[in-house]
Amino acid sequence: MDIPHAKGSKQLRNSRNAGVIFDLQRYSIHDGPGIRTLVFMKGCPLRCLWCDNPESQNLDNEIIYIETNCIKCGRCVVACRTGAISPSTLRITNKMCTNCWACSQICPADARRVAGRQVTVHQVLGEIEKDRLFYRASGGGVTVGGGEPTMQCEFVTSLLTECQRRNIHTAIETCGYARWSRLERILQHLDLVLFDIKSMDPEEHVRLTGVSNEPVLRNARRIASYAIPVIIRVPIIPGYTDSQSNIESIAKFATGLRTVTQIELLPYHQLGERKYEWLGREYPLRRVEPPTQEHMESLGEIIMQHGLSVRIRN
Repeated sequence: MDIPHAKGSKQLRNSRNAGVIFDLQRYSIHDGPGIRTLVFMKGCPLRCLWCDNPESQNLDNEIIYIETNCIKCGRCVVACRTGAISPSTLRITNKMCTNCWACSQICPADARRVAGRQVTVHQVLGEIEKDRLFYRASGGGVTVGGGEPTMQCEFVTSLLTECQRRNIHTAIETCGYARWSRLERILQHLDLVLFDIKSMDPEEHVRLTGVSNEPVLRNARRIASYAIPVIIRVPIIPGYTDSQSNIESIAKFATGLRTVTQIELLPYHQLGERKYEWLGREYPLRRVEPPTQEHMESLGEIIMQHGLSVRIRN
């Protein structure tokens, strides 16, 4: 199956020196070994029903509206040149927004924020270098996630290349739905791959994410031919991905990938719900509750029965 190229951002077009991120987090201890800096790239080809970072999906920067911060002064309505902001609800009609950011610049209450910012490789490296001592002491490094890193392949490759030149451990977190040529380029500069698998059932995968899992599984097999450790990550969403049959199928698939060192189970949480409100979107899983610890452990036991190491995230 052919994977479409990412649509060009208004800020860049897959530039080697500049990219669009929506966050940069220091002192992480979850996304790879040791203490790490996480670089969150904008843009993702999937639309997972449970996505906890919906601001990562679009490659372009976008305005979020935090209504609880709003003091209803109306300055944003006056500042908006296209009339995209409703005078009554103060919400933005995204199709009318030209991303001029005037509303966020004039807002006195920080109710309008820009999700995403353009950065250079040099700027990101400046942040990464601040924690070099922590990397050395803990065996940590840098993890590039998103969104989906391969959608900004040129920038990510350049960033990882510079990290390796500085002897900094490198990792990416990928959904696997990408052109192989892009993944292959990035693999040349990696010490670890965190690879997401949501569902082994083709039809269910389309229903849950909007895309086929055929390229995902094909890329997982290709990556396993490289001498790079792989950790498979599975989001455990009650009623969607948490069936014993799905976990059994993923475990069987993983046993055929020689470089897989562990399967990590990520329990669903509701922390992303408010972000949908900020973006003016409906949250699809409003009534879903997080899985119990007992259920997570039972799924972990299925994986261990196949001789695989398992980690259950809190």
